[in-house]
Formats: sequence, structure tokens, C-alpha cells
Amino acid sequence: MAKHKLLAGLLVGGAAFAAYHALDLEQREALKDAARDRYNAFKDRAVDYAFYAADAADDFKEALNDKLEAKNDAPAWKTVPDEVNDEPADDIVLSSDQVADLPDDQPDADSDSSDAETTAPSDEDQPSDSAE
Repeated sequence: MAKHKLLAGLLVGGAAFAAYHALDLEQREALKDAARDRYNAFKDRAVDYAFYAADAADDFKEALNDKLEAKNDAPAWKTVPDEVNDEPADDIVLSSDQVADLPDDQPDADSDSSDAETTAPSDEDQPSDSAE
């Protein structure tokens, strides 16, 4: 597929080159002038759009600055007092030096197994299916 596109491009380019050299000198100059005019128009349009983008960015910056200034000029009942901002955050992070050591004496494994045996339901507690 790509080979076909390459071949087609070479053929079209060769045909354009042959057609250009088949033109007389005045037609070549007219073609060059037309291409130069289109290039200059495109360049002018690109510069205009660059200026439009710069103006839009400046307008956005001004609007943002106005919003930030209006935020600073807000009435006292809408602003948060500085004392509230000075409070520590709710997230408390401690280093390992500040954490108390856990107790080393853990319950014995034998007492855990005896508790499990006493709390396990017996066969007598289970409902029977023979009543159906």
C-alpha cells in the first residue's frame, strides 16, 4: 500500500515538473507570483491569529487578576479569619519516635483455641432438615 502511494507521488510530481517546464517564461513568472501571493496571504493570516491569541491571553490574565482583587476586597463576613488558618491540619503524622511501643505480652495461642471451641455451635443447636 505504501509503495503504491510513493509511486503515485513520484508520478504526480514528475507530471507537475514536466508541466512547469512546458510553460513559457511569462506563464512561469505568473505561476510564481500567484504562489508567492498565496504564501504571503497565509503568512499574514497566521500572524493575525497569533495576535488574536495573544490578545485573548491578555484578556484572560486581566479577568483573572480582577477576580483575585475582588476576592481580596470581599466583605469581612465572607473572608476566613487568619486564626482559623493557623490551626494545625486534621491529618496528624507522627514519626516512629513519637509513637508509643506496643505491649509485648500477647495472649497465648492455647487460650484462643479454647475460646473457639466453646463458641462453636454444636450439632444440637443446628436445625434439622428432617422436619420437612
